[in-house]
Amino acid sequence: MRKIILWACLVGAAGLVQSAEYEYVPLVREGTEWGYSQQLIGKSYYRNLIAGDTIVNGTAYKKFYTFQGCVATDDENLAFVREADKRVYITFNKDLMPIESLYEQEHLIYDFGVKVGETVSHFDWITQQTISATVGKIDTVEIGNTLRQRFWADDKVLWIEGLGVEEGDWMRPGCSTDGAGLDTQDRLVYVKAADGTVEYETADAVNDPCYSMIDEIDDNSWYIARQGDWLEIVCAEGEFEMVELIDLSGRVVWCDSLAGQSRVMVSVGEYPEGVYIVALSSAGKRVARRVAL
Repeated sequence: MRKIILWACLVGAAGLVQSAEYEYVPLVREGTEWGYSQQLIGKSYYRNLIAGDTIVNGTAYKKFYTFQGCVATDDENLAFVREADKRVYITFNKDLMPIESLYEQEHLIYDFGVKVGETVSHFDWITQQTISATVGKIDTVEIGNTLRQRFWADDKVLWIEGLGVEEGDWMRPGCSTDGAGLDTQDRLVYVKAADGTVEYETADAVNDPCYSMIDEIDDNSWYIARQGDWLEIVCAEGEFEMVELIDLSGRVVWCDSLAGQSRVMVSVGEYPEGVYIVALSSAGKRVARRVAL
């Protein structure tokens, strides 16, 4: 009997070990979105998005957007990225970054093929310098039901396959005030695949959904009313420019421009039951309130 029980335990343990298998996941994937909190001057929030194909200097790239509004616009198409042989390259949008060294050539920013003991040189676009790092360790971490390789240099995580960086700027991994340039203190909150599933999120996303400069208020300057499958949001005309519905992971599930309106109706019948954040914002003000659906 003991042998049978032991065998069953071993089989069960093996099943757990095999629940996540190693799979190389490219960093440059169509429709992937990264949500970041930033603490450069107070707290703010922005998103990165890879969406759409283009040709730059005769080479095929994906468009890379960094934005804070409801949807990414052409004015926020900061750069272009591509991945080949586990290496990620970047070149910048001439219209937004009119610096020849940034838009006339491409630069290596990730190398997921580097081995332990090898030195990789990658580009810091802010200082326009090449940064070198020697990989001291490679291990794996489970993300999105797959094991991804995690690369270490100087006892710090340099980058993670398919994810980029957990701390710092996606476009300049491994760069900080200790080495070269401005440390913007960016923190990755979530990574969302094109189908909307979340591959990664931090505990902070659940514990601190108001990381993005949101102050929860209960005064009479605006109010929310539930009407069946709709939320009615009313505020002073022209006071706010944008309205968002945010889940407790910090992800924006619905967003629209107020465009001078003082009243907006949001259909919420399709969203799972739970607590959400309704946020109103303008150039100089951002407020929010929790609401149960």
